[in-house]
Amino acid sequence: MNIIYFIRLLLKHIYLLILGPVLLFAIIFYSTKDEPKQYTSATNIYTGIASGASLTSLESSKVDRLSTMIAFDNLINIVKSRETLEEVGLKLFTSHMILENAVPEIISRESYSKLMRIVPQDVKDLVVKNDFDKTYKAFKKYKEKDFNNFIYELIALNHPDYSSGKISGKLKARRLNSSDMLEISYRSTDPGICQKTLEILTDVFITNYSSVKINQSDAILGYFQSQLDDAQLKLDEAEEELLQFNKTNNIINYYEQTEHIVGQKELFSAKYNEIKMEYAASESVLKVLENKLTAQQKKQINNANILELRDKLASINLQIATKEYQARFDTLNENKYTNEIAALNAESLMLQQELRNSIDKSYFIDNSIDGITSTSVLVEWLEEVVNYEASKAKLLVGAQRQKEFDDLVSDLAPKGATMKRLERKINIAEREYLSILNSLNVAKLRQQNIELNSNLKVLEPPIFPKKSEPSKRKMLLLMGLMIGFIIPASLVIILDFLDQNIKSASRAEKLTGLKVAAIFPRLKKVGRSMDIETIKSAGLDAIARRLIFNKEQIGESNFQVNTNLFFSLQGSEGKTTLLELLLEKLADIGYKTMYLSPDHLGAINGVEIINYKIDNSFHKVANIAELHPDLQHKNMDDYDFVIVEIPGIINNAYPINLFRVTDHSFAVTRANRAWSKSDENALQDILEVVAENKPQIILNGVEIQEMENIMGDLPRSRSYFRRLIKDIIQLRFFSKSEVAKLSKKERKKREDK
Repeated sequence: MNIIYFIRLLLKHIYLLILGPVLLFAIIFYSTKDEPKQYTSATNIYTGIASGASLTSLESSKVDRLSTMIAFDNLINIVKSRETLEEVGLKLFTSHMILENAVPEIISRESYSKLMRIVPQDVKDLVVKNDFDKTYKAFKKYKEKDFNNFIYELIALNHPDYSSGKISGKLKARRLNSSDMLEISYRSTDPGICQKTLEILTDVFITNYSSVKINQSDAILGYFQSQLDDAQLKLDEAEEELLQFNKTNNIINYYEQTEHIVGQKELFSAKYNEIKMEYAASESVLKVLENKLTAQQKKQINNANILELRDKLASINLQIATKEYQARFDTLNENKYTNEIAALNAESLMLQQELRNSIDKSYFIDNSIDGITSTSVLVEWLEEVVNYEASKAKLLVGAQRQKEFDDLVSDLAPKGATMKRLERKINIAEREYLSILNSLNVAKLRQQNIELNSNLKVLEPPIFPKKSEPSKRKMLLLMGLMIGFIIPASLVIILDFLDQNIKSASRAEKLTGLKVAAIFPRLKKVGRSMDIETIKSAGLDAIARRLIFNKEQIGESNFQVNTNLFFSLQGSEGKTTLLELLLEKLADIGYKTMYLSPDHLGAINGVEIINYKIDNSFHKVANIAELHPDLQHKNMDDYDFVIVEIPGIINNAYPINLFRVTDHSFAVTRANRAWSKSDENALQDILEVVAENKPQIILNGVEIQEMENIMGDLPRSRSYFRRLIKDIIQLRFFSKSEVAKLSKKERKKREDK
């Protein structure tokens, strides 16, 4: 198959290929005759998603490609969301209902009239004159009361101007190239509605987008604010707990107090050790001096008056030591303690003097045993007693103070651990508070940034479209013509591929397994441009050449009459008609032929016709002479060809032995029928009888295209244009067909035939 084959195949169904486009063209033409005009308007919105300013950075915000695509997808989804479009439809309906008359910039007169005819009176009664907001709220409340009211059906179902589904179908939103611009376009049959819908959509979309972004940031702020309040409460509780602890334990500054106490304790410990040493020394000296005194002197110093004075002196010394110790820590009452200590010192001096006077008045010995005067020993003893009592008093006060220091340290030690725990608790609460506070500040900054970036700006407001879009009617009609041609042409080609008929010589050889000896054209439905006689003659010449070639193969030395058996597998294969033409052809070229046939044919010049009968013993015929009694006396050598025709072998009995004795056998088969299993079985029976001399196929009723594929260009009347097109298709630019080489006169003769 080649392109010429397909062209001829389509030309065979030219009326169908013309009718399909014309019919589809007419349908589209009629369907689109009242097509309304379409108007389109668009608006451009700057989003700032990819390159807008940012409060969190001094530079322009930088967003990756995926985030940018997601952000624009979110924008477009908000534009096309059902909630947005329902609000747009309701607001558009409200803007039309508050009008008393049609305003072309908002709605045309025709659209307004249609609207007023379908709106029920109870909806009209909801209109608040010249008040869009109140009317919109009333319509919205009316819409939401149930699912069967007029406004709900208007918005939710299929009104061409107000329903969300119809608005979505006529709405387009896209990002302009790689910019921050969002383009929204809308198409409508009413230019006023087209512009007004875009204006309302822009306002609703920007409001909804800002609401979504701000609500998202508000949720984040609310979370951090609640966490901050909890952290503040924890911090206040921890600080209050520390304050109560300090109040309970009289702590001003624990660490300074502790450091001071430790320092004082160290100083006191050193001083206390000195007092101990002083006391020990005084006690030792006093014992030595008392050992030096005589019994009389000891009696003298141990009298009641001296002992009383000594006790008073010890008491005064104890008071002096106590006051001096208290004066160190009570700096506010320093003058008071100074005066009291001075008074006590004066009283101590008086007691010392009284103690001396009492000793002087007493009786004592002038010289001691060791030669020391008693007066000198008593004086020393008296001084040591004074020192001893003073040291003893200091030692008593020091011991008391030592106990106080020990008690104070024991008391402060566990409080330090508690203080550390409370301070650590406050520190943790404070750090948590500061962390949440920082997150809250960042969230507030981001909220301001979101509010800044969500404030979309309309750069190009929608315009009122004065000019309608070009109609697509011409394109639809052109597509109708193309589809009307393509579909029938495709069906013709597909059906041709699915056709199970034999059709061609190559297909016949493939199906039968036999060689095709010749082909003969289909003479019916041949175009006027074809030279029928020439084509028929060419087919007969091919069959005659095959018979002559077979005859010549036998050779002159072994010359015998050439017998040829013509049969068909089925009836009505056209073999009788074909043989009649073939006999005439053989007679014309000078061959003497005998023709044996069961049919009664008329006389043919140069051909001897013998009609045999088919009876019950027909299948037993073993040679040609048994077909008719007259053949017994015939000399077969007088004939060049003996041609025997037998009927279709599938539906009739046939002499199988004839296939053994004839020189050649030919199965005449129509090209316009399918090869069946019965054909295959019948042919197999014959192949089992014959040896190598297998039958050959004569393909009858072949299409002209197949004839040309086998025999080359057939003579036909073609215009110069058709010849040129054919040469171009076959890429024959430098060659001419035989027909083309004919002179005009010769071509005229062929056309007259």
